Amino acid sequence: MDREQARFILRSYRPDGPDAADPDFAEALKIAAADPELAAWLEFERLFDGELAEAIAALPVPGRLRADILAGLDADRAGHPQAEDQLDAAMIGALAAIQPPATLRLEALAAMERSAAATRVPGHGLWRWAGAPLAAAAGVMLALFLIRMNAPDAGNQTALEASAPVPIELVQAGFLQTFTMPFFSVDQPRESVVGMPVKELTALKLPCPGRLPAGLQGLETVGCRELVIDGKRGALVCFDEPLNGTVHLVVFRREDVCGDLPCHKAPDFAQHGHFAVAKWCDGRHVFILLGTTEIDRLAKLF
Repeated sequence: MDREQARFILRSYRPDGPDAADPDFAEALKIAAADPELAAWLEFERLFDGELAEAIAALPVPGRLRADILAGLDADRAGHPQAEDQLDAAMIGALAAIQPPATLRLEALAAMERSAAATRVPGHGLWRWAGAPLAAAAGVMLALFLIRMNAPDAGNQTALEASAPVPIELVQAGFLQTFTMPFFSVDQPRESVVGMPVKELTALKLPCPGRLPAGLQGLETVGCRELVIDGKRGALVCFDEPLNGTVHLVVFRREDVCGDLPCHKAPDFAQHGHFAVAKWCDGRHVFILLGTTEIDRLAKLF
């Protein structure tokens, strides 16, 4: 091993972790001990990393960080896989069909708590933090927030998961995640339907509200489908609207969704990327109406 190889290896050295007994690191440390310039560089690196770790640890975590991350993902379609040929399509379809265990979220959170308790030792700065793969942990946390597209196995679902309502932000993120998948589709009605496709939704045992915004009541249904988010079953109904094109109505049962929402007479409007979004609820259902349009144009449907 030469000097530059030793420097490269020591960039990721964790003195309080398993690296101390690794033969490659041991050899690199031996070279650094005999090379004053390399030893000075290593000391500077350790001081710098320690100060950086302390600075990062002092940063407050915004209360809306989770919602902001999801909103950013919602607005950016570029991160979703696109099939360039049949092989890509087959691979993406196979991966999309993989269903994680129903208890994955709780198990991952428990593992992260155990890891955090084991690695956060006061006074050691970055070197104890470095024992935990930060990039992997961030990826796991982000994956926990993403929406499971398929219904979980009821036999494996814990009572906690079965009873916990889904935040309204995740309902919206769940639709946008589904909508931007390469193979998104809706079930076409067997015959022309104006308003809610009652027969189709009833057959699937999905929520089917009787009250719609005035601007949707006379529109033809383009299609509908089931939308499963974190184990909760909702309905997605698409309407052909002359002013805004296709608009998408997401409907969930009120007890399955948490969050404060206004009534249908004064919906909450917001712009998320290309989508204008309206949210409201009644005594039995929660609604999210989305369209690739502007807020003022979507508001004319109410």
